[in-house]
Parts: sequence; structure tokens; C-alpha cells
Amino acid sequence: MAVQPTATDPGRWRSWNPLDPRNPLAGIYLTTLLFQMAEGSLRFLVPLNLHDRGQPAGVVGLVMFVFSFTSLLSRGVSAALFRPDRARWLILVAGLSSTAAYAITPLMTDPVPIGVLMAFDGFGWGVATTCLLAVVMISTPPSMSAAISMGWFVGFQSLSFAIATTVGGVLADLVGIQVAMLSLAGIPLFASLLIVTRLPSHPAEPREPDAGPAGGEPRLQPRRLLAGLAGFAAMPAAVWVAALIAIYVNVMNGLLASFFPLLGLSLGLSIAQIGTLSSIRSGASALSRFSAGWLLGRVSARRLMTPLLALSAGTVALLPSIPAYLVLLPVFAANGLSRGMLRVTTAAAAMVAIRRDQAGSAAAAMTAGLDVGRMIGPLIGGGVATIVGLDLTFRVVPLVFLGIYLVLYPLAARRVPEAGSTTAASSEG
Repeated sequence: MAVQPTATDPGRWRSWNPLDPRNPLAGIYLTTLLFQMAEGSLRFLVPLNLHDRGQPAGVVGLVMFVFSFTSLLSRGVSAALFRPDRARWLILVAGLSSTAAYAITPLMTDPVPIGVLMAFDGFGWGVATTCLLAVVMISTPPSMSAAISMGWFVGFQSLSFAIATTVGGVLADLVGIQVAMLSLAGIPLFASLLIVTRLPSHPAEPREPDAGPAGGEPRLQPRRLLAGLAGFAAMPAAVWVAALIAIYVNVMNGLLASFFPLLGLSLGLSIAQIGTLSSIRSGASALSRFSAGWLLGRVSARRLMTPLLALSAGTVALLPSIPAYLVLLPVFAANGLSRGMLRVTTAAAAMVAIRRDQAGSAAAAMTAGLDVGRMIGPLIGGGVATIVGLDLTFRVVPLVFLGIYLVLYPLAARRVPEAGSTTAASSEG
């Protein structure tokens, strides 16, 4: 019999392939990679499609906002509906909803139906990604630490987005924007069907007396949905720390993605150099996520969070003072490293803090944090830049967020567990 990895063997993951069929999380990792690669490609191509149809920038922005808004709304619904034995069907329906939106969007010419389709896509995307994260939390085997399982999960997320624009761009150049979008619809369809067979099985939970007709599916009554939403109030501090840092991470991401190209041009950089810096940051973020498990096996998550946030804020605040391209290369790599490590440390700490029945609400809170950061990042950056200019925006915004963290985090620090723990999402109260 093959020797299984053990929590005390430091070399246990050298031969552990995350996509090995024996790994119970392999299907989740592969589905995550496919879903997010298709989604990233679509979000890259939709603005180009609207521009190709003659729509102004304001309409493009509004259509993309609809996606983010419905994605955020879906998190609460996902938390209320999620149950381990129901996860595969929730993900399947959500994936098919996104597939339909992918396939129909390139056939539309008016922004209103495109906006409606993006709303369906955003809702389906939100449900699918929330449920996938929740299943990781409850399906990680005892031999795998939370840091390892979460590192691979968010690592595949980062990797998928890193290649998404390349896939979408190459396809669009080869066959045109509309045909490329239609072709990409096959990816979430395949992922939706894959998850039905590859998702870890979980037994049905005990039925409550008023759950519905014997042998039937429990009725989704409004009070049940409200009860599910009320579960947010009982979340451990580690979940809220993860959600708040997720907001910070995506606010900084939005600031850099939206406004560093403008700052870079003012510093004398070329467009190619700006693009290269962005790629280096994304690559460092992905690599740090995949290697986070090794580091968290040696250093406590609590000891890492503050230095990582300081590194993130400091590297952004320094950008207006660094006109030299070669100096910016390690600065962007350091920022990407801090971003990736923050995602893993906070998600893993939240994972070991929750009970099994809290997985849906915890996943919803953490992914909602990413949605909120994605929505408000460009708004905060644009609003502050309008008042004080780009230079001061990059200097002030990250330091303000760091200051808020330094005030609030010590209040919750004692209740944040170690992310390297192998105990995840227990069923005990």
C-alpha cells in the first residue's frame, strides 16, 4: 500500500500532484482553473465587443459594473442555499447559467440585453465560485494542511486569470471577437459537467421536521434564507479578517490596474514596460500562492499578515518616487508576492477557524470582500486622484488602509488561528 502524506513529514508534498486523480480536491482545482480562465477571457473581450459595436466608454463601464454587482448579490444567496450534498448541483446550474450568457452575448448588438446577460453571468459566477471555495473548506483531507489546500486553490485562480487575456486575445485575433466569445462558452460547459463527476461526495445532512415532503428536496422558504444569511453574524473573527483583507487586496489591485498605466506614462515608461510590470506582478502573485504552504509550515500566519500588508502598502506608496524601470521590476514582484501570500494566509486561517456548517457563509463573506474591493477600488482611486492628483493618490491610499488595519487587527488577532493547521472545517460546535 502506498504511504499517504502525513502532517509531520516536511517533504510530503514534493510528489503530491494537485491534479492527481487520487487527490479529492483535484476536480475542484481543475474546475476553478477552467471557470476562471473562461471568465477572465470573457471580461477581457466584452468591452472590446461593445467598443466594436460602437458603444461609448460609459456604457462599457456600466455593463461591467452590472457583472460585479450581481456577483456580489449572489454571495448571500449562495450562503443561504449551500449544503455539502447540494454543492454539485448548485455549481452545475450556476455554470450552465454562465455558459448560456457566454454563448448568447456575442449574438447581441444592443447594450441592454448584453447587460442582462452579464447579470446572469455575474450571478452564476458568484454562486459557482462561492460553492467551490466552501467545498475546499470541508473537503480538505486530514493529511493536507489548510495552507496547502488554499494555496493551490487561490494559486489556480491566479494562474487562470494570468493566462485568460492571452487566450482571449489570441482567439480574437485568429477568428474575431464574436466567434472567440462563442468558442469560449465551451469551457464553462465542460467545467460544469466535470464538477458533477469530480466533486467530493458528502452525505445529505439530517432533515428538519418542516423541511418538506418526505423524500423530496427541502423547501427554500424565505425564513430559511434569512436564517442562512443570519449565519454571517456568528462567523469567527478570522473570516472577517480575511474578508477585510480581500477588500484591501482588490482595492490595491484596482488602483494599480486602473491608474498605474497613467502614472507610468508620467514617469516616462513605455506601454510595453507598463505591461511587463503588470505581468511580473501577476506571475509573482501566482508563484507565491503555490509556495505558501511550505512557508506557512514554518512561520505563523499571524506573524506574516502585518509584514505582508506593510510590504503591499509600501511598494504601492513608493511607485511615484521610482522613475527607473529596472528598479520598478523588483518592486512590482514584491507587491505581487505580498498579494498572493495575503490571499493564502487569510483564507487558510479562516478555513481552520470555522465549523463545517459555516463553510457556505464563510466562503460568501470572503468572496464578497473580493467583489467589494473590485467595485470600489477604481472609484476610490479615481475620486482621490481627482482631488489630489495621481502622485498623492498612490502615496496616501495604501497608507490609509494600512493605518486602518493597524488599528483594527490587534482587536481580533488573538482569535485568528494558525493557517498551517491541518484541522479544517470541523463538524463540531
